[in-house]
Amino acid sequence: MILKAFATMRPASRYLMLWLLLPTLALGAFEGYFGRVRYSADALNYLNIARALHAGDWRLALNSYWGLGYPAILSLVTPLFPATAAGEWYAVHLVNLAILVATFFSFFALVWTFATASTFAAMLEDAAAERLIVLGGFAIYLSIELTMDNVSRVGPDMLVTCLLFLAVRLLVQLEQQASASRAMVLGLILGVGFVVKAIFLPLTLVFAVTGAIACRKQKGGLTAIVLMLAAAGVFAMPYIAGLSWSAGHFTYGDAGPLNYAWTVNKLEPGGLWQGGGQYGTPIHPAKQVLESPRVYIFDGPFPVTFAPFYNPPYYYEGYRHFFSLRAQVHEAGGNVLRLARILMLQIFVYVLVFCGLLEFKSVLENLRKALVFWPAMLICWAGIWMYVLVFVEARYVAAFLAILCVLVLLALAANAAKRRGYGLIALLLLGCVVTLLANQHDADRDMIGHLRHHQHFDNNDQWLAGQYLQQTGMRPGDKVAVIADLVTATRSTWAYVGGLRIVGILGGSLLESQTVDSDAFWQAAPERQRQILESFQSVGVRLVLAISKPETANAPGWEPIPGTAYWVYRFEK
Repeated sequence: MILKAFATMRPASRYLMLWLLLPTLALGAFEGYFGRVRYSADALNYLNIARALHAGDWRLALNSYWGLGYPAILSLVTPLFPATAAGEWYAVHLVNLAILVATFFSFFALVWTFATASTFAAMLEDAAAERLIVLGGFAIYLSIELTMDNVSRVGPDMLVTCLLFLAVRLLVQLEQQASASRAMVLGLILGVGFVVKAIFLPLTLVFAVTGAIACRKQKGGLTAIVLMLAAAGVFAMPYIAGLSWSAGHFTYGDAGPLNYAWTVNKLEPGGLWQGGGQYGTPIHPAKQVLESPRVYIFDGPFPVTFAPFYNPPYYYEGYRHFFSLRAQVHEAGGNVLRLARILMLQIFVYVLVFCGLLEFKSVLENLRKALVFWPAMLICWAGIWMYVLVFVEARYVAAFLAILCVLVLLALAANAAKRRGYGLIALLLLGCVVTLLANQHDADRDMIGHLRHHQHFDNNDQWLAGQYLQQTGMRPGDKVAVIADLVTATRSTWAYVGGLRIVGILGGSLLESQTVDSDAFWQAAPERQRQILESFQSVGVRLVLAISKPETANAPGWEPIPGTAYWVYRFEK
């Protein structure tokens, strides 16, 4: 289906596109290796689902907050690699690199579907315009997929982007000619997308409404949309049934409602919520055993790295949902500003705008012609608006932005169809390079810094700590506790590497810089410290790991983990 999209492309342009795959692979592999050198909180949960699938524990794997699709792919590939933490790391990142390649082809299939439509088809008579589209599309693709999303991020978002490109392409083709088979393939893609990430459920409704409007005058058009919904149900209905079975009550997914509660209604996120006020009372919360310092225990039914963030619907069951127009408007405004900040470092967007302004009138006329692709535009704006209402991150809107940028590129290419357009190509590629450089460093990754200092996953503190604990007697399934803020605790790669279960935390702040609880612990007398630690021992904790310890702290019984800033306290058997 994807390869057929390039049948009308000149051989020279096809070869150019294939050659451009080489720098895509090289840069993707580089970013994947030197980007994130530890797993994120999201990554650990997807990896725990993959482990549950390996163990055949479907009740644990079917999670109403985290999608099943991406970890299901991981669970198929990881057995092909050595059964070690490093082997799994390479397997996961090679899967991500393969998804990058699949997204590359799905993106160009969409670009060519736009380009060969009657509105812009005439410009393809000129080889220079065709070359401009390929190189300009490459600049857009690389800028977005290696900055707004990337290979080192362990999660489903790039797969979501790939599926969205395929789905929008099929919708555009449906508008041109209604086809039952095409509609069913579109439905299957949307159904698979829902298994991958919950956003596809509301998007499927948007696709259905948009498709119904676009195809209403075609013979069999509405029938095609009905077939699309039926095909989506082939995956969606069994998946909803599985989620409901696992949760013990009907659910089509809880990611949307919970994220809305956290971001709009300002419910305390993270899984340690104790209830109170207008929010109600959780049915089975994490147990707070001490107030100062705050100590929580959550030895619940989920044998995973950090249960409160693995299955937050369980720990928030009992929350009272409500709607506040004022809160909604406030959050939407904040997300618009957040979206603007995301775009600030996307230099290629400025290049597209600048090139359009140089020949404003003719480009504007071509953009009016691009309105024929209103179904694709509507999907993009609807998708962006869904996130604006709740929470915006770059990876969430990457696919929508790419599609909108392609339409601008086509308007520029149509305007440059009668000349070679080398200047425009140079500007777009330069914008891509600057975008990649401007975004190579953020809070979670520093590619050039990691390269310069020879930092990679297996010499990172988290990996060293996990391996050390394995070598000193800890076994998969052993229970541990952590002294850390909540954000850092959810990113405990060290516990995942060793297959350990964090069932307690001393801390609980959502601010990584907040150390009130740990300071209170280290400043306490040794006897008081021992009493606090014993609250963990009551649920079978074998050791407590602290992410740091003040040099002046009087803390007998603690030992450093070599090569790291971490310390551990072991309980006698």
